[in-house]
Amino acid sequence: MAAKILRIQTLKRDGQDDVELSIQTRDGGLTDALFQWINPSGWVMIYELPGTSLRYSTVQFNERIYIADGKHHMYKYDGGSVCQLSTTISPVVQYLVVFQNRIVGAGDARTQAEVVADGGTWPVDSNRDRVLFSEPLDETTWNPNSFIDFNTGIGEVITGLGVNSLNSSTAGAQEQLVVFKDHFVGVNKGTLESPNQELDVLSSQRGCPAHNTIANTPFGLMFMSTDTMCLMPQNGQEPQDIGLPMGLSIKGIPLNIQRDCAGFYFDDAYHLAIPASATATTNNSEWELDLRQVMFPSQDMWYGPHSGDTILQYETFRDTPSSDNNPYLIAAQQNTTNMWHLNTEGWYGSMAAVTTARTSTQKWPRLLMKGMKQAILDAFGFTGTINPSVALSATVDIDKGTQQYTPTWTAPASTSSSKPMYMLLRPTRRPGHDAQVSVSHSSWSDIIVDSLYIRTKPVGRQSEKQKSSTQT
Repeated sequence: MAAKILRIQTLKRDGQDDVELSIQTRDGGLTDALFQWINPSGWVMIYELPGTSLRYSTVQFNERIYIADGKHHMYKYDGGSVCQLSTTISPVVQYLVVFQNRIVGAGDARTQAEVVADGGTWPVDSNRDRVLFSEPLDETTWNPNSFIDFNTGIGEVITGLGVNSLNSSTAGAQEQLVVFKDHFVGVNKGTLESPNQELDVLSSQRGCPAHNTIANTPFGLMFMSTDTMCLMPQNGQEPQDIGLPMGLSIKGIPLNIQRDCAGFYFDDAYHLAIPASATATTNNSEWELDLRQVMFPSQDMWYGPHSGDTILQYETFRDTPSSDNNPYLIAAQQNTTNMWHLNTEGWYGSMAAVTTARTSTQKWPRLLMKGMKQAILDAFGFTGTINPSVALSATVDIDKGTQQYTPTWTAPASTSSSKPMYMLLRPTRRPGHDAQVSVSHSSWSDIIVDSLYIRTKPVGRQSEKQKSSTQT
């Protein structure tokens, strides 16, 4: 019996529906295993792996999926069968990317005793500080001299890999291979094993503890550091801080919990899942950054925090729910075997045939009263499209938690599912300097919120008496 998902990966092949795979733990003392999603059966096991509750990395190359766990030699799945790469040639690595038509691996989870048991010598045969790569278009051949040493002497090991494309597309020229440690960012510029290859250190203060937050975008490489969100520009400059709204939250998360944070670039937006507080142990808070060219970069384009799910990892998937056959966003729920549809019109929850609804909460940016003056919140509402009889919960937060108002609203039963709705609520008039509105629902139905309406009235107040003045 499967217990929880550790990793998801989509196998994409031309002219065929995608295949969704996951690596999961199993109850009863059994080792981890590779599963495939098959409707309406759900997850079906296809291969037993040797490790137990390991940290996995996967990547697709030439319509095949490669699996690394930092303890064993890599495995390969070709859509029909699973096999292990040669234990005499392929390395043991923790993290994988595809760079310049090569599989690139780095990091090592083995202890000194495990390296020695594998016939190696400690520490020279550990890949904790090494980046290794296969021959171009030949993932079965790994030259023992084809590696880059990122030993910085600070005791930290490699925690992730990324690729930064050098133009306005995520599929642009691949000349920057980025290597992360908890407090280190290094970059290999140029073609691997060529005279123009150059190794640079971009930061020895800010790194990335969470491999699953690293994402290539049209503006550069995005990733979560130990204290904020960062953007590494395409020109290879030092990473920039772009995470002002959630920086304090990230900084308070313990390092071992940060390692399981998740991020993903999809449909002109970067999605981030992190714990909502220093005491939370799951990614129960989501943020979304609008990355459309005309708007980004701007720290004001973060939307959130949203809540409702605990996201382990994001992926894209393509099959019959998408009528135009374009990929859509899915996510695995932390500490479960659940898979969710996200941002998919007409699909509102579980990928399974069972109609399990997701709970979703949307928060708008906090609105500040003009001139920092105090005002009374007179009314608020929104316009959008909603199905009949669907209930919504709203929250108005005034002065950052000082006061809250939490009304509910249910759409009329006679409403057409395609008819736009306008909701207006008039709360008790409460004064404050700022306000934030959120709307939540847990319904198996499409809900589209188009615009938010907030009306305030200034608070009348007599002028303060000034020195040497008179007042009547």
